Amino acid sequence: MKFYNREKEVRFLKTYCQLEPNSILFVYGPKSSGKSTVMLRVIKELENSNIVFFYYDLRRYATPTKEEFLSIFFEKSDKKYILNKFEFDLKVFKFGIGKNYDINNKSLNDIFNKIYDGIEEVIKEGKRPVLIIDELQKLKNIYFNGGKSLLNELFNLFVHLTKVRHLCHVICLTSDTLFIEEIYQSSTLENASKYYLIDWLSKEDIKKILKEEGFLKDEIDYCINYLSLPYEISDLIENKKLGLSVEETIRQWINVEKDRIKYVIRNNLNYKDEIINILSLFKDSPTLKNDDLDDELFGTVKLLINNEILFYGVMNGIIKPTSLIEWHGIKELLKLK
Repeated sequence: MKFYNREKEVRFLKTYCQLEPNSILFVYGPKSSGKSTVMLRVIKELENSNIVFFYYDLRRYATPTKEEFLSIFFEKSDKKYILNKFEFDLKVFKFGIGKNYDINNKSLNDIFNKIYDGIEEVIKEGKRPVLIIDELQKLKNIYFNGGKSLLNELFNLFVHLTKVRHLCHVICLTSDTLFIEEIYQSSTLENASKYYLIDWLSKEDIKKILKEEGFLKDEIDYCINYLSLPYEISDLIENKKLGLSVEETIRQWINVEKDRIKYVIRNNLNYKDEIINILSLFKDSPTLKNDDLDDELFGTVKLLINNEILFYGVMNGIIKPTSLIEWHGIKELLKLK
């Protein structure tokens, strides 16, 4: 997919990677807002610098078990870090372990020491390590010996690597804003974490992109009230080549989202009235302040967030549909009520 208008975000993250490590950075935003695409662009643009990127995209794996986590993060090698041969287009690395190292019978401290060894090796070579984990929350149900939560212990390690020793940047990407909320409220990460939102594209950026892609003025004027995410532009271009008008494409998208919301309601009939009540709050505007929401409704809002109908901007306190298309799907559904 073509890279669209994220220069500000790329510039921020490139600069961040070159500063002294001092905190864990959580990059968050609505699903498909371009978080991973931006991060991969940063890695590509810095591939000839002195930065060594350890990059793990947990979306490509089923929710891992303890054993699968170990196989994802480590590679059998005599070196303490090794090029990840499964990332064909990226110069990114994995942590190395000895070829005879029985990783499955090691403690969590042994595992963390191997991560530490790899990072120290990068620094000895006069380079700067950056550890990036995409969709980190997929590790939250993994427990090691003694019932230790892998994720909680990883956070302690990350604080040590960043805030305490300033050895390595740790960047975590996620669209799970309830996970971000948990982190933000965590005393373990107080004063040890930062948050960066990659949100919808602006209307001005969308207009500029569509004009560059050869869309006519009337098409742009129609689209601007519906588009908000980069992948939508790519799909719109492809569908136009296939003979679909922008109106047909957008109408299809809205119908899909409307039916998806109906499906969520039918699977949660005990909360049907509350769901409709919450969705009605978006009838006239795509945004709602968290402070304006009744406390007793927030449990149902979480249900809608978990089903990727709503997005919660933890740092700005804004609740909104995951996209403008989602918003129009909500409004179409409300017409049926």
